[in-house]
Amino acid sequence: MSVRIVTDSTADLAPQWLQQYKIGVVPLSVVFGDEVYKEGVEMTPDVFYERLPSAKPLPTTSAPSVGDFLDVYKEALKETDEIISIHLSSKLSATHSAASQAAAQLADEGARIDVIDSESVSLGIGFMAQAAGKAAAAGATFDEIKKLVKSMVPRMHVYVVLDTLEYVRRGGRIGRARAFLGNMLRVKPILSFRHGEVHPEERVRTRSLALDRLFQIATSYPNIEQIGVAYSTNAVEADEFKRRLEAELPELKAQVTRLGPVVGVHGGPGVLGVGVLEGES
Repeated sequence: MSVRIVTDSTADLAPQWLQQYKIGVVPLSVVFGDEVYKEGVEMTPDVFYERLPSAKPLPTTSAPSVGDFLDVYKEALKETDEIISIHLSSKLSATHSAASQAAAQLADEGARIDVIDSESVSLGIGFMAQAAGKAAAAGATFDEIKKLVKSMVPRMHVYVVLDTLEYVRRGGRIGRARAFLGNMLRVKPILSFRHGEVHPEERVRTRSLALDRLFQIATSYPNIEQIGVAYSTNAVEADEFKRRLEAELPELKAQVTRLGPVVGVHGGPGVLGVGVLEGES
């Protein structure tokens, strides 16, 4: 009986990865007024980004309930009694807390569930879930997979270029990037996720210069194990950035993923991000 992997919908994992490694997904929700939609189940990125510009007020998000986690865990426990559950930064969402409460309930029934705080989002969580799923499929033990994922947390770096700080400001997830507000709403900010929080990196005047700087940051790491691109609305721009990365780093194949509605609520349209996993030293 192999270890099963569970994550949440903000990992933005493509269906083929979920199917290949039997990764369970607990969806967060997007709220438009009185309407609540589970990400990836009742609301697709295409529908969300089409609806977002005209939404008044802007949509909000909500974490899964403990019951949502119990449902996914119990389904996985039909095949195993060991689960590694990898989730969105606990500083950004109550998702980790709900997962931990569900895991504690099932521990009384003999299940072994470890809930890991990725301290990241999107590509950061996705890389960890992929690695865990691949290790589980290869027969790695619970403790081996847990050690692998936890070793990835400090080596995972996520940077994003936003078209505007307006969405992240309204969504309340601005974190230390609050220093960019005020007159800086017209620049193209580069933000990072460090220690589970949004941090300001740089303020760039134009989109093209911001993407150039993002490329410089991403390729500055000396020992890159994995790299990927995430976007909200501009697939062509994401593919061009992917090709640029692969030309600079020919030994790597860059993944491209679409940012889902929950991340989109806080980032808005026009987001381009890059995830870099450093190799172990």
